[in-house]
Amino acid sequence: MKREMKKIVLLVVALIVLVAIPACEKETNNGSDLPKETLILNNWIWEGMNEVYLWEAYIPDINWREEPDPMAFFHKLLFEEDRNSWIVDDYEKLAAMFDGVETATGMSADPQLYTENQIVYFVEYVTPGSPAANSGIMRGDIIYTIDGQLLTKDNYRDLYYQTTANFGFADWDGDAMVPNGTEISLTAIQLNQNPVIHDEVIDYQGQKIGYLVYTQFTTGQQGEWLAELEGVFEEYKSVGVSDVVVDLRYNPGGSLDLSAYMAASLAPVAAMEDTAVFVNLVWNDLYNNYWAGADLDNDGAADGLESYQLRIRLPQSNLNLNLSTVYFLTTKGTASASESLMSGLYPYMNVVQIGTTTYGKCYASITVDDWEEPKRHNWAMQPIVIKYANAAGFTDFVDGIAPDYQVEDNLLYAKPFGSLEDPLLAKALEEITGVSPLVKKSIGPDTRFQSMPVPRKPIAEWQVKIPKLK
Repeated sequence: MKREMKKIVLLVVALIVLVAIPACEKETNNGSDLPKETLILNNWIWEGMNEVYLWEAYIPDINWREEPDPMAFFHKLLFEEDRNSWIVDDYEKLAAMFDGVETATGMSADPQLYTENQIVYFVEYVTPGSPAANSGIMRGDIIYTIDGQLLTKDNYRDLYYQTTANFGFADWDGDAMVPNGTEISLTAIQLNQNPVIHDEVIDYQGQKIGYLVYTQFTTGQQGEWLAELEGVFEEYKSVGVSDVVVDLRYNPGGSLDLSAYMAASLAPVAAMEDTAVFVNLVWNDLYNNYWAGADLDNDGAADGLESYQLRIRLPQSNLNLNLSTVYFLTTKGTASASESLMSGLYPYMNVVQIGTTTYGKCYASITVDDWEEPKRHNWAMQPIVIKYANAAGFTDFVDGIAPDYQVEDNLLYAKPFGSLEDPLLAKALEEITGVSPLVKKSIGPDTRFQSMPVPRKPIAEWQVKIPKLK
């Protein structure tokens, strides 16, 4: 059973996105005083974006030979509504991160403005086996100082993302932060981070309920995190769970194909067996026409809208649970493939969303690195190339997807994953069984705290080799 499933997944699951766009070498120094390295980067950015970018038709007319800063030049090309395309100067580091491997402490924390200029971090979760976990840091801990310094709007990001730092912690007494004297020094290491942060079968009110905390749609470097996910569903199927709660509160997305694979395990068996449409994909006009006219399945005819570059269907899954309802826990950190998992299931089953409104990303990107051999640089672009919609046409949720039941993820009073005192999980259990495990109502947001910007984690979303069309 497992071998058959892996065979299916290997055909569809996105790992690291590599784009090859052959191009002829240009006389990059002609008519410009800029360094050759800058011109090479600018030319690569210009050609790549004009080829694959979803909003290619809206790229402004800019002379790439006159742009001294390649990173700034890239951002000048972006469509005004695009908040998700980006560029980096280290392709290898990016590719490793897509597989879940990065230099990190294993701690995910949310910065909050506490006073007029003081910031504290609330720990959302720690990765098992990481330096943070081994040091005893837990979900709900409050970081008050770093290297002895109070955190401000000017320093909170630089201090937090150091390779080695000394974290000072505080407790909340209901009215103020009280330093508790705990200090922990952490050094970031190369971590292969398991996205299955927590899973269990909860016995509640005579029902067996699967609960999964999932932080990224990635298969891992060698498929290890796919195997981990399969193990979770194998357990759910073997014990006969009646319902499943998928906790996507801190999941920024990842592979759309892996999202479809998870959907196939959760959906009604009829939808899975019929290989029902999970999402339809829209590219720019150049690639929409190309994929529709290509014969990628080698059956001797143009693929049309059934091209696997234009439509993702539910794959076959021997671990299908044949559910009629599925429950998702969400926050503003729930994005992209996480949103596709929910919306892709809307036409086929009852999807109950609990928490707060999601990020709002109905798009997917690819990685564009240097197409020349040998490579001339180590930069990589991650432009948006696809907009997706579910089988019913639901898309354009740029303001996020609102929950069915609004429940705040208040980290001031955070409970361990799986605790029946966690308000979001408790609400899901109440909807499943009709009985709430909570004696009192959940605590709403504290208006004394305000969320601060934090760098979004880079994620790989789509695997495709794009032919040169222009």
